[in-house]
Amino acid sequence: MKKKILVLTTALVLTFAATYAKSNENKIPENVSSVFARDFSQARDINWELYKDYYKASFLDMGRVVYAFYNADAEFIGMASNLTADRLPDGLQSDVKRKYEGYWITDLFQVTNGASPAFFITIENADRKIILNAESNQSWSHYAELKKD
Repeated sequence: MKKKILVLTTALVLTFAATYAKSNENKIPENVSSVFARDFSQARDINWELYKDYYKASFLDMGRVVYAFYNADAEFIGMASNLTADRLPDGLQSDVKRKYEGYWITDLFQVTNGASPAFFITIENADRKIILNAESNQSWSHYAELKKD
């Protein structure tokens, strides 16, 4: 009897999981997914998220996590990827070290939309959290700031 219940429970879980996976796939329009497949033919482990005005694909590309963004008309909006500090252009690296001594980096990513890349960095100390952005290899601009409690 226990074996039958276990088999039935497993079958139900697999059925619900398959149904959910299919319904989640149906949320992404065919035109968006086909343009993505053309643009990123080497992408692996693709996960889609639907937002109000756009679709976000998270995937692996050559061993790194990348995010691609498309609007409802399947137009490419841009892409983003996480970076380590040593991948920043030299000028931006030294600018952070010089102007924000005593802060540590908690988030860093690069955004590209066909033009030159933009960088966003979040730095923190015990009291403040600051988000900076830089277009291309320009200097950092203040984007946002939060005081910690």
